[in-house]
Amino acid sequence: MKGNWGRILEVDLSGGTFKDMEPEERLYRDFLGGSGLAAKLFFDREAWKADPLSPDNPLMIMLGPLSGLNLPGASRLEICARSPLTGIWGESCMGGHFAPQLKGTGYDGIIITGAAEKPVYLYITDKEIEIREASHLWGKDTYDTEDALKREVEDKRAQVICIGPAGENVVKYANVMNDRGSTAGRCGMGAVMGAKKLKAVVARGRRKPPIADGEGLKGTREKMKEAIKFNLVAEGLSSFGSNVHMEYGMAIGDVPVKNWREAYWESGPEKLGGTTVADTILTKTHSCYGCPVGCKRIVEVKGGPFAMEEGPGSEYEAASALGTLQRMDDMEANHKANELCNRYGMDVISAGSIIAYATEAYEEGLIAEADTGGVKLGWNQPETILKLIELTSKREGIGDDLAEGVRAMSEKYGGSEFAIHVKGLECPMHDPRSLWGMALTYATSIRGACHCADANLYTDMGVSNHKDMGIKRSWPYRAKGKAAQTIGSQVKGVIANSAVICAYVWTITGGIPQMAEMLNPVTGFGYTVDELVEVGDRIWYIKRALGNIMGATREDDRLPRRILEPHLEGTTSNLTTMIYPTYMSMGPLGKMRNERMMDITRKVANNVLFPNLNKVMRATRFMPGMWGKRRALEAGKPDEIKRRTVPFDEMIEEYYQLREIDAEGRPSRRRLESLGMADVADKLHADKEGR
Repeated sequence: MKGNWGRILEVDLSGGTFKDMEPEERLYRDFLGGSGLAAKLFFDREAWKADPLSPDNPLMIMLGPLSGLNLPGASRLEICARSPLTGIWGESCMGGHFAPQLKGTGYDGIIITGAAEKPVYLYITDKEIEIREASHLWGKDTYDTEDALKREVEDKRAQVICIGPAGENVVKYANVMNDRGSTAGRCGMGAVMGAKKLKAVVARGRRKPPIADGEGLKGTREKMKEAIKFNLVAEGLSSFGSNVHMEYGMAIGDVPVKNWREAYWESGPEKLGGTTVADTILTKTHSCYGCPVGCKRIVEVKGGPFAMEEGPGSEYEAASALGTLQRMDDMEANHKANELCNRYGMDVISAGSIIAYATEAYEEGLIAEADTGGVKLGWNQPETILKLIELTSKREGIGDDLAEGVRAMSEKYGGSEFAIHVKGLECPMHDPRSLWGMALTYATSIRGACHCADANLYTDMGVSNHKDMGIKRSWPYRAKGKAAQTIGSQVKGVIANSAVICAYVWTITGGIPQMAEMLNPVTGFGYTVDELVEVGDRIWYIKRALGNIMGATREDDRLPRRILEPHLEGTTSNLTTMIYPTYMSMGPLGKMRNERMMDITRKVANNVLFPNLNKVMRATRFMPGMWGKRRALEAGKPDEIKRRTVPFDEMIEEYYQLREIDAEGRPSRRRLESLGMADVADKLHADKEGR
């Protein structure tokens, strides 16, 4: 076997035992690795029978064939389990520096079952495996835990993934942290670790997996580096981090404000955007293993009420979820809130979403001071945000309710119309009213509302396309073709999360043909474009089936009306893709690979274009035709309201037809069998067929 070791470590914390699993090579070919192989192994074990917080729920820390290789973006791994937040399939992707160390131990992943009687951590190298006492670490935050364990194992190159107090206290959206700022954030994988009394996993490996074609892989690496070098998406990420999107996103209405109520808030990009951070508190940048992009921000707030030592800064999701979503414009407070979430080990998207929901529920009189323990909630209250993060991590007072997630809170207090989630997973910080494809993305994502499981975000913005699969791009405000575009986007998403590679890097460097150029020299499998598309479909369908088995139906493929209808407050531009398709693709310049011209373009982009995207895009509202439509919306004209409402039902019905999804939301037997999964079809359709 090439590119993989053909071994997965199984750990039983209850018995303190280890054993090796050796999956057949065909499983690697058919499901790649990462979350794809995890889903197949989860199905084969019938792990859906376990409660998410029970010892029997397997925690799967999985690598892919690309994980840990010296390729841009190949620093990633997947952590999978049944989610305690949603009750269905959960997965979360992590970058940083852990994957290459785990790969070097000679394993393709770890499956952890059981629960320890007292806190432990798992120590794994290429020579030994131990379950070690961790009571002295229980209660420590993730930063202190990582530092302590590196000292304890006496190896600075060892890498640590760990939970903080939120995971220990089983906050339903607790995350898993590495390298302080690298996060497996979504679905509550940290809560699964906490329930197992597993504080951390430490890995140190020196082995290199066998590669099918070393020279071929070297050639692919050079192509990828060249593509990154001449791409302005990469330049924006390198210069300003993922929060470079705040400027453009706010102008087109993609950045949620005030719990998704408000269409546009000028203070967002001015106070919280990536260009402002670069001009104020940024000290340096940081990269995941082997990546030339360097999109991570390192910041320092030297004094004042929100002082923080030098460390990871807010990425876009944190800048929005803990900033604009709260209508909170204090940049230093935003970064402090991000730091607390990192230290306590909580997903910033869910944490911000729950605080925003609670604030609105408080204003509506659904939550009273008696419920909050005297904490007064309101918009733009940075101290309150920090207090609620702390209470949640400890499950104290109102924090005990907040720790359960938006869906559970709305079931207890009411306000389901402004509880913004899908299948129990809080929505990421991209608005379907700005990018219609995101409506299908959120509704049909396996794990609940998610922007990382497919490529629709980049496709709707014009950064990428699916010509490699013969799928035409559907324009952002057009229903026609959106279903096919979403399916193509999902194919790419599940491949990225199974290979495993950073979505940013793959988007920059190409599509399915380029993925084949990465995988084939590593694995020797000789994938064609069509074969890789089939692999993507197979992975998506088995995950969909797992969701169905765990109770998800068509009724769960729904979005809150708030994020489908025009904003309750304000209006925004309706011209999403004026700039991205032109300046991001680099056009002829990208093909010329002209160093001098690229240097000039970088300077113009960094000094003029990126810092002023919001102003440029906002100016489009004065274009002929735009002004009248805006006034019509402000006046409440029915035709304009209808035009601005996402035609969700039309899009999802077409999607179901193309995906062969039945009235209960299940994939057809024919489709599953065509992908070689008759066993999945037998299980999924047993009740209907009287088996």
